Amino acid sequence: MKRYTRAIVGVILALACLLVAFWGINFRELGETLSHAQYRWLVPAMLFVLVSMIFRAFRWQCLLRPTKEIKFLDLFSALNICFMANNFLPARGGEFIRAMLIGKKYKVSVSTVLATVVLERLFDALCVMAIFAFLLFSMTLETMWKKWGLVLVVLYGSILIALIFARLYSVPVQRGVHRLLTKFSSSAAQKTCAFIDSFLKGLNVLTDLGQVALIVMHSVFVWASIVLTYYYLCLAFDVRMIPAGYAFLVCALAVAVMAPIPGYVGSFHAVYRKVLEAFHYPESVALGCAIIAHASQYIFITILGGICLWREGVSFGKLRAEEEKVKEELGTHEVAKGTREAPTQRGKGGSR
Repeated sequence: MKRYTRAIVGVILALACLLVAFWGINFRELGETLSHAQYRWLVPAMLFVLVSMIFRAFRWQCLLRPTKEIKFLDLFSALNICFMANNFLPARGGEFIRAMLIGKKYKVSVSTVLATVVLERLFDALCVMAIFAFLLFSMTLETMWKKWGLVLVVLYGSILIALIFARLYSVPVQRGVHRLLTKFSSSAAQKTCAFIDSFLKGLNVLTDLGQVALIVMHSVFVWASIVLTYYYLCLAFDVRMIPAGYAFLVCALAVAVMAPIPGYVGSFHAVYRKVLEAFHYPESVALGCAIIAHASQYIFITILGGICLWREGVSFGKLRAEEEKVKEELGTHEVAKGTREAPTQRGKGGSR
Protein backbone atom coordinates (compact mmCIF):
# COMPACT_ATOMS: atom_id res chain seq x y z
CA MET A 1 0.00 0.00 0.00
CA LYS A 2 2.82 2.39 0.89
CA ARG A 3 4.46 1.68 -2.48
CA TYR A 4 1.32 2.72 -4.37
CA THR A 5 0.90 5.82 -2.22
CA ARG A 6 4.48 6.93 -2.98
CA ALA A 7 3.90 6.26 -6.67
CA ILE A 8 0.70 8.34 -6.74
CA VAL A 9 2.38 11.21 -4.89
CA GLY A 10 5.32 11.04 -7.31
CA VAL A 11 3.04 11.20 -10.36
CA ILE A 12 1.09 14.15 -8.96
CA LEU A 13 4.32 16.05 -8.22
CA ALA A 14 5.67 15.24 -11.68
CA LEU A 15 2.53 16.57 -13.38
CA ALA A 16 2.60 19.74 -11.28
CA CYS A 17 6.28 20.35 -12.11
CA LEU A 18 5.68 19.67 -15.82
CA LEU A 19 2.90 22.24 -15.78
CA VAL A 20 5.34 24.78 -14.34
CA ALA A 21 8.05 23.79 -16.84
CA PHE A 22 5.79 24.15 -19.90
CA TRP A 23 3.82 27.17 -18.68
CA GLY A 24 3.70 29.92 -21.31
CA ILE A 25 5.80 27.98 -23.85
CA ASN A 26 5.33 28.61 -27.56
CA PHE A 27 5.33 25.04 -28.89
CA ARG A 28 6.13 26.11 -32.44
CA GLU A 29 9.30 27.83 -31.26
CA LEU A 30 10.11 24.86 -29.04
CA GLY A 31 9.81 22.53 -32.03
CA GLU A 32 12.13 24.72 -34.10
CA THR A 33 14.65 24.83 -31.26
CA LEU A 34 14.68 21.04 -30.99
CA SER A 35 14.99 20.59 -34.75
CA HIS A 36 18.02 22.91 -34.99
CA ALA A 37 19.94 21.47 -32.03
CA GLN A 38 23.46 20.12 -32.64
CA TYR A 39 22.99 16.60 -31.31
CA ARG A 40 26.61 15.57 -31.93
CA TRP A 41 27.45 17.17 -28.58
CA LEU A 42 25.46 14.43 -26.84
CA VAL A 43 28.33 12.00 -27.53
CA PRO A 44 30.91 13.68 -25.24
CA ALA A 45 28.11 14.49 -22.77
CA MET A 46 27.20 10.80 -22.39
CA LEU A 47 30.89 9.91 -22.25
CA PHE A 48 31.22 12.08 -19.15
CA VAL A 49 28.09 10.49 -17.67
CA LEU A 50 29.92 7.17 -18.00
CA VAL A 51 33.09 8.65 -16.48
CA SER A 52 31.09 9.94 -13.49
CA MET A 53 29.63 6.46 -12.94
CA ILE A 54 33.12 4.92 -13.03
CA PHE A 55 34.37 7.31 -10.35
CA ARG A 56 31.21 6.68 -8.31
CA ALA A 57 32.03 2.96 -8.34
CA PHE A 58 35.64 3.63 -7.24
CA ARG A 59 34.36 5.87 -4.45
CA TRP A 60 31.85 3.28 -3.26
CA GLN A 61 34.66 0.71 -3.23
CA CYS A 62 36.60 2.97 -0.84
CA LEU A 63 33.54 3.40 1.37
CA LEU A 64 33.04 -0.36 1.62
CA ARG A 65 36.72 -1.30 1.99
CA PRO A 66 36.76 -1.27 5.84
CA THR A 67 33.84 -3.73 5.75
CA LYS A 68 34.80 -5.94 2.81
CA GLU A 69 36.77 -5.75 -0.43
CA ILE A 70 34.22 -5.62 -3.26
CA LYS A 71 35.02 -6.07 -6.96
CA PHE A 72 34.81 -2.90 -9.05
CA LEU A 73 32.60 -4.45 -11.77
CA ASP A 74 30.04 -5.64 -9.20
CA LEU A 75 29.85 -2.13 -7.73
CA PHE A 76 29.64 -0.52 -11.18
CA SER A 77 26.86 -2.93 -12.13
CA ALA A 78 24.88 -2.30 -8.91
CA LEU A 79 25.24 1.47 -9.34
CA ASN A 80 23.89 1.43 -12.88
CA ILE A 81 20.97 -0.75 -11.86
CA CYS A 82 20.30 1.67 -8.99
CA PHE A 83 20.26 4.71 -11.28
CA MET A 84 18.07 2.89 -13.79
CA ALA A 85 15.64 1.97 -10.98
CA ASN A 86 15.57 5.62 -9.89
CA ASN A 87 14.27 6.41 -13.38
CA PHE A 88 11.12 4.42 -12.59
CA LEU A 89 10.75 4.44 -8.80
CA PRO A 90 9.89 7.42 -6.57
CA ALA A 91 12.06 8.68 -3.70
CA ARG A 92 15.29 7.11 -5.03
CA GLY A 93 13.93 3.59 -4.66
CA GLY A 94 16.99 2.19 -6.39
CA GLU A 95 19.27 2.89 -3.43
CA PHE A 96 17.99 -0.08 -1.44
CA ILE A 97 18.20 -2.28 -4.54
CA ARG A 98 21.91 -1.66 -4.98
CA ALA A 99 22.55 -2.23 -1.27
CA MET A 100 20.61 -5.48 -1.53
CA LEU A 101 22.56 -6.64 -4.59
CA ILE A 102 25.94 -6.12 -2.94
CA GLY A 103 24.80 -7.32 0.48
CA LYS A 104 23.43 -10.63 -0.79
CA LYS A 105 26.28 -11.29 -3.22
CA TYR A 106 29.02 -10.66 -0.62
CA LYS A 107 27.08 -11.79 2.47
CA VAL A 108 27.25 -8.36 4.12
CA SER A 109 24.41 -6.87 6.15
CA VAL A 110 22.20 -4.75 3.89
CA SER A 111 21.96 -2.09 6.61
CA THR A 112 25.78 -1.90 6.67
CA VAL A 113 25.87 -1.35 2.91
CA LEU A 114 23.07 1.22 3.22
CA ALA A 115 25.26 3.20 5.61
CA THR A 116 27.88 3.55 2.86
CA VAL A 117 25.13 4.70 0.46
CA VAL A 118 24.13 7.41 2.96
CA LEU A 119 27.77 8.46 3.28
CA GLU A 120 28.12 8.56 -0.49
CA ARG A 121 25.15 10.90 -0.77
CA LEU A 122 26.56 13.07 1.99
CA PHE A 123 29.87 13.42 0.17
CA ASP A 124 27.87 14.40 -2.92
CA ALA A 125 26.09 17.01 -0.81
CA LEU A 126 29.41 18.32 0.48
CA CYS A 127 30.62 18.73 -3.11
CA VAL A 128 27.46 20.66 -3.99
CA MET A 129 27.98 22.85 -0.91
CA ALA A 130 31.59 23.49 -1.93
CA ILE A 131 30.47 24.47 -5.42
CA PHE A 132 27.81 26.74 -3.95
CA ALA A 133 30.38 28.38 -1.66
CA PHE A 134 32.52 29.04 -4.72
CA LEU A 135 29.53 30.59 -6.49
CA LEU A 136 28.87 32.98 -3.61
CA PHE A 137 32.21 34.62 -4.34
CA SER A 138 32.25 34.31 -8.12
CA MET A 139 28.79 35.44 -9.22
CA THR A 140 25.73 37.32 -8.04
CA LEU A 141 22.89 35.00 -7.00
CA GLU A 142 19.24 35.75 -6.39
CA THR A 143 18.23 35.86 -2.72
CA MET A 144 16.05 32.76 -3.20
CA TRP A 145 19.00 30.64 -4.36
CA LYS A 146 21.19 31.94 -1.54
CA LYS A 147 18.58 30.96 1.03
CA TRP A 148 18.19 27.46 -0.45
CA GLY A 149 21.96 27.03 -0.55
CA LEU A 150 22.37 28.03 3.09
CA VAL A 151 19.55 25.70 4.15
CA LEU A 152 21.28 22.79 2.39
CA VAL A 153 24.65 23.68 3.90
CA VAL A 154 23.16 23.61 7.41
CA LEU A 155 21.12 20.45 6.74
CA TYR A 156 23.86 18.28 5.23
CA GLY A 157 26.54 19.66 7.52
CA SER A 158 24.41 18.72 10.54
CA ILE A 159 23.78 15.21 9.21
CA LEU A 160 27.50 14.62 8.62
CA ILE A 161 28.39 15.87 12.12
CA ALA A 162 25.68 13.63 13.59
CA LEU A 163 27.04 10.57 11.74
CA ILE A 164 30.61 11.26 12.85
CA PHE A 165 29.38 11.69 16.44
CA ALA A 166 27.36 8.45 16.24
CA ARG A 167 30.38 6.54 14.95
CA LEU A 168 32.78 7.92 17.58
CA TYR A 169 30.33 7.44 20.45
CA SER A 170 28.42 4.39 19.21
CA VAL A 171 27.96 2.76 22.62
CA PRO A 172 26.28 5.71 24.42
CA VAL A 173 24.25 6.51 21.29
CA GLN A 174 22.82 2.99 21.07
CA ARG A 175 22.30 2.88 24.85
CA GLY A 176 20.35 6.15 24.72
CA VAL A 177 18.22 5.03 21.75
CA HIS A 178 17.47 1.70 23.44
CA ARG A 179 16.50 3.39 26.71
CA LEU A 180 14.24 5.88 24.90
CA LEU A 181 12.45 3.38 22.65
CA THR A 182 11.99 0.80 25.41
CA LYS A 183 9.49 3.22 26.98
CA PHE A 184 7.25 2.73 23.93
CA SER A 185 8.04 -0.76 22.61
CA SER A 186 10.62 -3.31 23.63
CA SER A 187 10.64 -5.03 20.22
CA ALA A 188 11.01 -1.69 18.43
CA ALA A 189 13.93 -0.81 20.68
CA GLN A 190 15.64 -4.13 19.97
CA LYS A 191 15.06 -3.86 16.22
CA THR A 192 16.26 -0.27 16.02
CA CYS A 193 19.40 -0.88 18.07
CA ALA A 194 20.29 -3.93 16.00
CA PHE A 195 19.86 -1.89 12.83
CA ILE A 196 21.97 0.96 14.24
CA ASP A 197 24.69 -1.54 15.16
CA SER A 198 24.87 -2.84 11.57
CA PHE A 199 24.52 0.66 10.14
CA LEU A 200 27.41 2.05 12.18
CA LYS A 201 29.71 -0.65 10.82
CA GLY A 202 29.28 0.99 7.43
CA LEU A 203 30.64 4.23 8.89
CA ASN A 204 34.01 2.69 9.83
CA VAL A 205 35.62 4.45 6.87
CA LEU A 206 35.24 7.78 8.71
CA THR A 207 38.02 6.71 11.07
CA ASP A 208 40.52 6.15 8.22
CA LEU A 209 41.85 9.51 7.00
CA GLY A 210 43.60 7.92 4.02
CA GLN A 211 40.35 6.40 2.73
CA VAL A 212 38.48 9.65 3.42
CA ALA A 213 41.04 11.51 1.29
CA LEU A 214 40.50 9.02 -1.56
CA ILE A 215 36.74 9.40 -1.25
CA VAL A 216 37.02 13.19 -1.43
CA MET A 217 39.27 12.91 -4.51
CA HIS A 218 36.82 10.56 -6.27
CA SER A 219 33.94 12.89 -5.32
CA VAL A 220 35.72 15.82 -6.96
CA PHE A 221 36.18 13.75 -10.14
CA VAL A 222 32.51 12.70 -10.06
CA TRP A 223 31.26 16.27 -9.89
CA ALA A 224 33.80 17.61 -12.37
CA SER A 225 32.47 14.99 -14.80
CA ILE A 226 28.90 16.07 -14.08
CA VAL A 227 29.71 19.74 -14.75
CA LEU A 228 31.38 18.75 -18.05
CA THR A 229 28.30 16.67 -18.92
CA TYR A 230 26.10 19.76 -18.72
CA TYR A 231 28.66 21.89 -20.50
CA TYR A 232 28.34 19.67 -23.58
CA LEU A 233 24.57 19.30 -23.23
CA CYS A 234 24.29 23.09 -23.28
CA LEU A 235 26.54 23.33 -26.33
CA ALA A 236 23.96 21.30 -28.25
CA PHE A 237 21.72 24.38 -28.02
CA ASP A 238 24.53 26.90 -28.34
CA VAL A 239 24.11 27.83 -24.68
CA ARG A 240 27.42 29.31 -23.59
CA MET A 241 27.90 30.55 -20.04
CA ILE A 242 30.78 31.44 -17.79
CA PRO A 243 32.18 28.38 -15.90
CA ALA A 244 30.35 29.44 -12.76
CA GLY A 245 27.11 29.30 -14.76
CA TYR A 246 27.45 25.57 -15.45
CA ALA A 247 28.39 24.99 -11.81
CA PHE A 248 25.29 26.91 -10.72
CA LEU A 249 23.14 24.81 -13.09
CA VAL A 250 24.51 21.61 -11.53
CA CYS A 251 23.83 22.90 -7.99
CA ALA A 252 20.27 23.85 -8.89
CA LEU A 253 19.62 20.45 -10.51
CA ALA A 254 21.02 18.73 -7.41
CA VAL A 255 18.17 20.39 -5.51
CA ALA A 256 15.64 19.51 -8.23
CA VAL A 257 16.37 15.78 -8.13
CA MET A 258 15.69 15.70 -4.38
CA ALA A 259 11.97 15.71 -5.22
CA PRO A 260 10.43 12.21 -4.73
CA ILE A 261 9.56 11.91 -8.43
CA PRO A 262 10.38 8.87 -10.61
CA GLY A 263 13.11 9.89 -13.03
CA TYR A 264 12.91 13.48 -11.73
CA VAL A 265 10.42 14.21 -14.53
CA GLY A 266 9.18 17.79 -14.29
CA SER A 267 11.31 19.02 -11.39
CA PHE A 268 14.42 18.64 -13.56
CA HIS A 269 12.81 20.50 -16.48
CA ALA A 270 11.34 23.32 -14.39
CA VAL A 271 14.62 24.10 -12.61
CA TYR A 272 16.72 23.73 -15.78
CA ARG A 273 14.47 26.21 -17.56
CA LYS A 274 14.55 28.64 -14.62
CA VAL A 275 18.37 28.66 -14.50
CA LEU A 276 18.89 29.23 -18.24
CA GLU A 277 16.27 31.97 -18.25
CA ALA A 278 18.22 33.61 -15.39
CA PHE A 279 21.13 33.78 -17.85
CA HIS A 280 18.82 35.50 -20.36
CA TYR A 281 18.23 32.58 -22.75
CA PRO A 282 14.80 32.36 -24.45
CA GLU A 283 12.28 30.10 -22.74
CA SER A 284 12.06 27.80 -25.79
CA VAL A 285 15.85 27.31 -25.77
CA ALA A 286 15.88 26.80 -22.00
CA LEU A 287 13.14 24.17 -22.05
CA GLY A 288 14.45 22.51 -25.22
CA CYS A 289 17.84 22.08 -23.60
CA ALA A 290 16.17 20.70 -20.47
CA ILE A 291 14.15 18.15 -22.48
CA ILE A 292 17.19 16.80 -24.33
CA ALA A 293 19.43 16.87 -21.25
CA HIS A 294 16.90 14.80 -19.33
CA ALA A 295 15.92 12.43 -22.16
CA SER A 296 19.50 11.66 -23.23
CA GLN A 297 20.61 10.80 -19.70
CA TYR A 298 17.40 8.90 -18.95
CA ILE A 299 17.83 6.71 -22.03
CA PHE A 300 21.59 6.25 -21.58
CA ILE A 301 21.30 5.26 -17.90
CA THR A 302 18.37 2.94 -18.65
CA ILE A 303 20.43 1.18 -21.33
CA LEU A 304 23.43 0.86 -19.00
CA GLY A 305 21.18 -0.46 -16.24
CA GLY A 306 19.59 -2.95 -18.61
CA ILE A 307 23.01 -4.27 -19.64
CA CYS A 308 23.96 -4.64 -15.98
CA LEU A 309 20.69 -6.45 -15.23
CA TRP A 310 21.59 -8.89 -18.00
CA ARG A 311 25.04 -9.29 -16.43
CA GLU A 312 23.40 -10.10 -13.08
CA GLY A 313 21.01 -12.53 -14.79
CA VAL A 314 17.88 -11.00 -13.29
CA SER A 315 14.84 -9.07 -14.54
CA PHE A 316 13.71 -5.77 -13.06
CA GLY A 317 10.42 -7.31 -11.92
CA LYS A 318 12.22 -10.18 -10.19
CA LEU A 319 14.58 -7.69 -8.59
CA ARG A 320 11.64 -5.72 -7.17
CA ALA A 321 10.12 -8.90 -5.75
CA GLU A 322 13.47 -9.87 -4.23
CA GLU A 323 13.75 -6.37 -2.74
CA GLU A 324 10.47 -6.77 -0.83
CA LYS A 325 11.53 -10.23 0.35
CA VAL A 326 14.89 -8.93 1.60
CA LYS A 327 13.21 -6.04 3.43
CA GLU A 328 10.98 -8.51 5.26
CA GLU A 329 13.91 -10.80 6.02
CA LEU A 330 15.97 -7.85 7.20
CA GLY A 331 13.28 -6.77 9.63
CA THR A 332 12.84 -10.29 10.99
CA HIS A 333 16.59 -10.80 11.28
CA GLU A 334 17.13 -7.50 13.08
CA VAL A 335 14.39 -8.27 15.62
CA ALA A 336 15.88 -11.69 16.28
CA LYS A 337 19.38 -10.24 16.48
CA GLY A 338 18.18 -7.51 18.84
CA THR A 339 16.52 -10.11 21.07
CA ARG A 340 19.77 -12.07 21.31
CA GLU A 341 21.94 -9.01 21.93
CA ALA A 342 19.69 -7.06 24.31
CA PRO A 343 20.88 -8.85 27.47
CA THR A 344 24.50 -8.33 26.42
CA GLN A 345 23.86 -4.64 25.86
CA ARG A 346 22.27 -4.28 29.28
CA GLY A 347 25.10 -6.15 30.90
CA LYS A 348 27.91 -4.30 29.17
CA GLY A 349 26.26 -0.90 28.91
CA GLY A 350 26.09 -0.85 25.10
CA SER A 351 27.01 -2.70 21.96
CA ARG A 352 30.50 -3.21 20.67
